[in-house]
Formats: sequence, structure tokens, C-alpha cells
Amino acid sequence: MSGITQAVMDFIGQHPQWAGLLIFLIALTESVAVIGLFIPGSPILIAVGAVVGLGHLPLWPILLWATAGAIIGDGVSYELGRRYSATILGTWPVSRTPALIARGEAFFRRHGGKSIALGRFLPMLRPMVPMVAGALGLRPGLFYAVNIASALVWAPAHILGGALLGASLGTLGAVSGRLVAIVVVLALALWILIAATRWTWRRLAPLLDGAQQAAHRWAVARGGRPAQLLARLLDPEAPDLRVMALLGALVLILVAGFVNLLRLVAAHGELARADAAISGFIQGLRTPWSDAVLTAVTMLGDGTTITALVVIAIAWLLLRRAWHRAGGVAIAVAVTAGFVPLVKGRLQILRPTELYSGADAFSFPSGHAAFSAVLYGILGWLVARGLPGRWQALPLTLAAALVGLICASRIYLAAHWPSDVAAGLIFGLGMTIAFAMVFRRSDARQIRPRAFAGVLLLALAAVGGWHVATNYPDAAAMYARRDTTVTMAAPDWRAEGWRRLPPARTDLGGDVEQPFRLQWAGPPAALAAALAPSGWREPTGWGLVAATGFLDGGADAATLPVLPVLQDGHLPALTLIRPAAGGLSRQVLRLWPSGVALEGGSAILLGAPAVETIRHPLGLLSAVEDQDDGPLPDLPELRALPNAAEPAPGLVLAQP
Repeated sequence: MSGITQAVMDFIGQHPQWAGLLIFLIALTESVAVIGLFIPGSPILIAVGAVVGLGHLPLWPILLWATAGAIIGDGVSYELGRRYSATILGTWPVSRTPALIARGEAFFRRHGGKSIALGRFLPMLRPMVPMVAGALGLRPGLFYAVNIASALVWAPAHILGGALLGASLGTLGAVSGRLVAIVVVLALALWILIAATRWTWRRLAPLLDGAQQAAHRWAVARGGRPAQLLARLLDPEAPDLRVMALLGALVLILVAGFVNLLRLVAAHGELARADAAISGFIQGLRTPWSDAVLTAVTMLGDGTTITALVVIAIAWLLLRRAWHRAGGVAIAVAVTAGFVPLVKGRLQILRPTELYSGADAFSFPSGHAAFSAVLYGILGWLVARGLPGRWQALPLTLAAALVGLICASRIYLAAHWPSDVAAGLIFGLGMTIAFAMVFRRSDARQIRPRAFAGVLLLALAAVGGWHVATNYPDAAAMYARRDTTVTMAAPDWRAEGWRRLPPARTDLGGDVEQPFRLQWAGPPAALAAALAPSGWREPTGWGLVAATGFLDGGADAATLPVLPVLQDGHLPALTLIRPAAGGLSRQVLRLWPSGVALEGGSAILLGAPAVETIRHPLGLLSAVEDQDDGPLPDLPELRALPNAAEPAPGLVLAQP
């Protein structure tokens, strides 16, 4: 298998123009009965994804070829099983694998239509399950709906996973070891959270049921209208009232959240600073391949895609004589189309990046977030209601994932501030819940939810794919990361220009932290060299060995790495330390980019000094604490720098 993978990669390296077609054939043949047992499709796709991540192959053609191959390959196996159900399982070469046929049949009988999605990720069963499903009579509509939906997950999981690996390998030298530690800690925290949630739910659910029954008996025994209303809401035999009460409470919470967010945005205070800091931090994470992915994702929330899906959804509902639900979808979209520009024009909050003109030049709330949450949320709910209990989570999960990706893409591409996206999402969820409350008693089977889901997936793939393939170059140019550096003449900076730079550091939450004591216009290395005679040096870099220093009860200030601190979402461009005698404290000087550069010169950095104390709890660990209450170090050596000036008390301007 490894030999086949290597041969394919060698061929692609020599003939990259054939990469797409080759990936299509590999994804197709891996899904064909028996033949797929000898095709190492997953390793090849991951390897090709790594080449994409390194920038040697285009992302979207490879992704589309792989998805198409997976869909057609499963379709071929299914049609073979369906058309030749009486003889296919006993025909060579299928008859040479009786054990796999038995496993595939048992797997299908246990999981039903869900086995098509699950089987894609099981290498030995993948080429057998579609054929067995066809032979055993799985309905074509259900098969192709699950086939397409699972292929839209399977292909990106391999290609994007490989691309992430390739991008990581390509930038390995620039990746800080602390990121690895953060990922490990986050993964561990997530695992603990999931385990704790499952443990709590298993034990809490019986207690809640008992409490509900006890409260219902108490309310029945009491007199008065409030007690009667409470008894009806808590009645185990009338769950619809409880659902209505829950949905109504959620709507009220969302309305309150939207109003509060609107108030905070209109104040242009701490929330605006937090928006800028979070946006700046995310812009620092952008890479070419993630730009490509999220540009395509955001196009699934464009007006072209949304309008087409609205028309198709309403047409289907009308054909199924679901008149009121068709009208409800139209009204929900129309209300959104009126609400979003109305609020935008009223508040007139500018976007992080200038992208559009007219009312669309303003950003609050996000139209992409609002429309995608309304449309995909309502469609997911309509499909989920008509499915069996174990399947209801699937359309809701897919809708939530798509809405979440679109929302994330708007922040990532600097098209919206985080608060814009939050407002659009809150509005969309409120509209979805209101729709669910109005049509909660409608006949879910009338719209044929499985076929409806298949039509929607095909429409999304066709319209969204066409929109991306046709308009991606223009979208990529519009959302490309832009240099926002402002230039300033050196005399202007020394005269009054320094006043226009931020006076203090702002963290991700929008809080104003320690003041800046230094503005440096020059290379960071030049400042480090100038301060070296005064005892300043760069701290220990982050890595696995350095991180274990915090587990040493005797570590001193000279050996422990410095924790990262953000200014307006940006990591420091330079960090220096000066340990005190005894190793129990150190001065720390961090300098961040200001976004301003001198004309024909270097960027201006903003520096903030701090004092950190090293603690040793119980003599087992080492911890770093900022002396927030203590006086900031005066740092007279900064004033001794060449070309240094003191425009204001405590502030030093310096050039190399």
C-alpha cells in the first residue's frame, strides 16, 4: 500500500496538471466493491492535501475532484447492488470475500441508512457497504442524500487535514512550542468537559424527572390560577406546553441579549476595543490556504447562494402543498432583509475593512450571519421534524456547523467585527425559534423530509459550487489581507504624532492595561543590542523543556519563559527581561507593533515595562505573578539611547 501511495505522489510531482483527475479516480475506485480494498485512498488524499498545504497544488479543484469521486464511487457500488441484487453477492470477485460481505451486511442491518455515512470512514467496509445497501433494498432517495452529505464531510476531512499538516510542516520553524502546549491543554480540558457533562447528565436526568413529577403533584394540590398554569407546564402527559414555554423563554433571552449587545455597540466603548483586539488577533493567524477555504465558505452565505436556496425551498414546500410553511419561510427571509439594513443604516458602524458601498458599507449586524442562521436554521428544523428520533440531530448538526463556519469566516476575513456576527446570529436564532413555535403542530411528513433534504443538499452543492467556481477570484481579491500600516514623517512623530498612538495596552476583552513607556522606531534587534549593556536580554524560548521549568519548585526568573501578552490582538515583536539578583523577580519589557511606520523607515513599536515575581507554591511548582500594584520601573537606560526624546513624563521616543 505504501508503494502505491509513493508511486501516485511521484506521478503527481512530475505531472501536477493531472492531479485533479487522478484524485477523482482514486476517490471513485476506493468506493467500488472489492476494488477499493486494494486502493489506499485515504493515505493518498491526506498526502495530496499536504502538498496543497505546502502551496504546490490548488485547494479547490482538488477538493471538488475528491468529493465528486467519492459520490460517484459510492453510487456505482450502490447501483451494482440494486440492479443485480439477486446475483451480485455470489459473483466473482465479490464471492471471494464472504467474510467482508457478512460484515457489511451485519453493519448495514444494524445501522440502516446511517451505515453509508459511517462506512466511509471504515477502510475495510467502505467499498462493501454501498453495494450491500443496494442489494438489500435501501431506497435511492435516502442513499443519495446520505451519500452526498457524507462525501461533503469525508473529502474535506482528508484534504483539509492533509493541508493543515502540510502548512504546519512548511512553517514548522516559525511555530512556537507554546502553541503545542496550548493545544494539548485545550484538548485535555475539552475531554474533561465532555466526560463531566456526560457523567452529570446521566445522573442529573433522573433527578430532574423526579423533581418535575414532585413539582407537578405540588402544583395540582395547590389552588389558584398560577398553580394551575404551573401544573399544566409541568404535566408529564402534556409535553407540548413545556416545549412552548422553553421556546418562549429562549426567544426572550435572545431578545434581551440582542438589545444589550445593541446598547454596548452604540456606546463605542469597551466592546469596540474588544472587537478590534479580537479581529487583530485573528488577522495574525491568517494563512493562504485557510484564506482560500474560508473565502469559499463565506460565499455559501452570499446573496446568490441564499436566494437560490430560498427559491428552491419555497418551491418544494408549495409543490407539497405546505402553503403556510412556504409563506413562513418567505416572511422570515423578508423580515431579515428589512431588519438588517435598517439597523445598519441607523448605527452606521464601519467594517474592519472597506469592502462594500452604500448601506452595506456598515457592519452591524452581520447580514451573512443573520441570513444563514435564519435560512439554514429553519430548513434544518423542517427536515429534522420528519425524521426518526436517532436521525433528528443530523440535519440540525449540519445546519449549525454550516452557520458556524459562515460566521467564523466573516470574522476571519475581516468583513465583520465579532459583535456584528454575534448580533446576526442572535437575530437568526430568534427567527428560527419563532418559526418553530408557529409551525410546531404542522404535519412533518407532508413535505417528505428525506427527499427535501436531498434536494437542499444537491442545490447547495450545485449553486454553491457554481458560485464558488465562477466568482472565487473576485471574492479572493476582495477578502485578501490588506496592509493597514499608516505612515508618518519622523519630524511629525517627534512633534505631535506620538499622541495619536495608543497610550496603553488593550487586552482581548477590551480592558485597558499598563501604559506604554516607550515608542521605538527601528529594528527590534537594534533595541535589544542597545539595551544589552544594561543587563537586558531575550528570555528563554518556549519549548517542551522550557515549559517543564514551571514544574520545578526551584526555578528562577532567568530560566522561566515569559508568558505571551497581547496588545490589541497582537503578540509582542520583541520581549526582553532583566532578572534581579536572587532570581525571585525580573523586569520585563515587551514591544508590540503600533500599525504606524515612519516614511521610508521602520515600524514604530510600543513598549510597556512590567515587573514579575516568581513564586514557589509549597516548594513544588514555579509560578509567575505580575506586580500590578507596584510602581512601574523607570528604565533610565531608555533615555540614554541615541536619538531618544521625552515628549511627555514617563514616555520615551527613540530611534536607532
